[in-house]
Amino acid sequence: MTEYTQKDSNKTYLFYAFIVFLWITTIIGMALDLRLVIFSVILFMCAPRKSITWHLYKLKLLQNIFLGFGLATLANFYAKIAGINQIAPDEFMIAMGRVREFAGFCTHSMWTSAAGAISALFFTSMAFRNYTSQKWMKWLCFALIIISLYIIVISGSRSAFVLALACSLLIIKMQSQKFGTLFKNIIVIAIATIIFSPFIMKNAGAMLQKKNSFELTTQNTSRDELWSQRIAEFKSSPIIGIGFAAHGVGLNKAVGRNESGGGYISVLAQTGIVGICFVLAIWISAFMLPKSIGRDPNTILIYCTFAFMAIHSIVEGYMFQGGWYLCLVIWLIIGVMIEHKTLSKKYKGLLTY
Repeated sequence: MTEYTQKDSNKTYLFYAFIVFLWITTIIGMALDLRLVIFSVILFMCAPRKSITWHLYKLKLLQNIFLGFGLATLANFYAKIAGINQIAPDEFMIAMGRVREFAGFCTHSMWTSAAGAISALFFTSMAFRNYTSQKWMKWLCFALIIISLYIIVISGSRSAFVLALACSLLIIKMQSQKFGTLFKNIIVIAIATIIFSPFIMKNAGAMLQKKNSFELTTQNTSRDELWSQRIAEFKSSPIIGIGFAAHGVGLNKAVGRNESGGGYISVLAQTGIVGICFVLAIWISAFMLPKSIGRDPNTILIYCTFAFMAIHSIVEGYMFQGGWYLCLVIWLIIGVMIEHKTLSKKYKGLLTY
């Protein structure tokens, strides 16, 4: 393979500057913790690089990660059939009546639903690729899509379910090169939806219970209280935040695992206005219009997963949770997207494989 190289872009140094800023604000906030070390390593490893060999390695790594999400979702489907549920409801969940949520082999339903959503995107992409033209392969992929959506529903995530459906449709549109193919694919999806939606929604009790139990108890949505806490933290230090992985204000301030209520609001609370500007600058650098992605199904899958996680970060806080697998995945995808945005302009067809 010919070794293509290019100089580091300003986006690479933007990652480095963000890492330095995180250490500064965390030291000032007296919130140093091993989590910052882990997250710094993630940012450094995922930052866009000039090496095309390293870039292609990350693409192959992402392919294996997507397959891993699919296998993990199948394992959780087996757990449902076998009656295995490793979730351990805490006092808050029990008080809200949230004792029927399903997590399978995971210990939190949010982990299960997010994996199920990305699994649905992966199998949707596989179903509409040229080399899965054989009927048995397509029907197998369709079955795996239904299983993935089913796992999202029983794990109780409304946002993941809706976004998985929307991004799956985006994958179908982007991978359908002709209008006739697109129309045929939409018909197939419509028929499958009509057939399986009653079964899926029959098992939507976890989603409805999580919504209704909290609202009946508090007269608020399930994230109002969490967002109020993040706003209070932001107000206590609006410029640079209270420090990475910190939560609470005054004597209640602590460092460690905490339900954030959302990615962007968590960034705002922990790193203030400066930190959210860094994050938005990096994420905007990775953004591309669908027509600029091309026809490579692997790149389309990465792009649609990026779209899913960018929107889902409004309500789920894995963006800053360095100990959670999705934190690595989202920052890896962002780095790959920035590299793709640059390399695809300079080397036409380079990323089509």
